[in-house]
Amino acid sequence: MEIISKPRGEDVDKLAEKVFMKSIEILGGLKRLVEYRNLTWLPSLAEASYVVVLKNEALKTYSEIARELGISETTAKSIIGADESKVMEYLRGEMDKKPKEHVAGGIAKLAYKKLREAGEL
Repeated sequence: MEIISKPRGEDVDKLAEKVFMKSIEILGGLKRLVEYRNLTWLPSLAEASYVVVLKNEALKTYSEIARELGISETTAKSIIGADESKVMEYLRGEMDKKPKEHVAGGIAKLAYKKLREAGEL
C-alpha cells in the first residue's frame, strides 16, 4: 500500500510557484502577457496555481481551499473544473468569444499536468 504524504505549507508554496511560472511559460512569457494586455491575469494565475496544488497535492477539499485562500468554494470548483483545451482554443484565437471556463484555472491545470508528466513536481 502506497503512503501518500501531504506537502507542508512551504512545499505547497514552492509547488504553486512552479505551476505559476509554467503557466506564464505556456502563455509565451511575461512579454507575451504584456502583448495580451491582460496583466490582470497574474493574480488569477497565482490563485489558480494554489487551488490546483492544494486540490491535487495537499488533497484539500473545496471548503478547505476556500478558507485557506479566502475565496469561495464556487471559485475553487470553477478553477478545478476548467477545460484546458477550450481555454487554449480561446487563447489561440480559435473561439469568437471567451469560454465559460475559468481561463486562469485552465492554464494552471495545463501547467500542473505538464509539470507532473515531466516529473518536476
